[in-house]
Amino acid sequence: MSDETIELLRELTEAPGVSGYEQEVREIIRRQLQNITVIEQDRLGSIVCRKNGEAETPRIMIAGHMDEIGFIVKLITDEGFVRFSPLGGWWGHVMLAHRVVIKTPKGDVPGLIGSKPPHILSDEERKKLLDPKDMYIDVGATSAEEVRGLGIRPGDPIIPVFPFTISGTGKTYFAKGFDDRVGCGLFIDVIKKLVHEKHPNTVYGVGTVQEEVGL
Repeated sequence: MSDETIELLRELTEAPGVSGYEQEVREIIRRQLQNITVIEQDRLGSIVCRKNGEAETPRIMIAGHMDEIGFIVKLITDEGFVRFSPLGGWWGHVMLAHRVVIKTPKGDVPGLIGSKPPHILSDEERKKLLDPKDMYIDVGATSAEEVRGLGIRPGDPIIPVFPFTISGTGKTYFAKGFDDRVGCGLFIDVIKKLVHEKHPNTVYGVGTVQEEVGL
């Protein structure tokens, strides 16, 4: 894989973009293709990049959804913890101790997903899969007022922190949001290659929204 492709995947996967808040991913796509396609955006937020060929039809669409699974702020407790709801499919076992960033109007706030400490769980509780409703995000605050002072509000998106990483063998890559930022990278790459090729059709590269919460 070329260095250019690796850097594109890095940029796409590290960008925050939970369902309904895909704007930063959309701007990467726009920046990559604005000089070689005609770009439109629908009212829901999907970006449509049209690469004209020698004929209007057939029309071919290559789509990848921009959104990733994440969370959204549900409420703030009196003790200064953030309760949250999942956006997309999560399994409780992979959520605990995960670093996150809460996107607020005042800027990014780092946090950590926690729960009732294991040493005070009953034997029965230890056997159960922990429900997200029993977890919280610790942002280092000790009161609801302090949390609100950071700019955190119900409805703010929460993004998992997971930097793009190349494995020791160099054969595989670790990142969040591979589903489906790889799809976005693919249509970007295809359209760039079509700049140097004649094609008897119209090709659309489309970054779609909110797949993780309803297809």
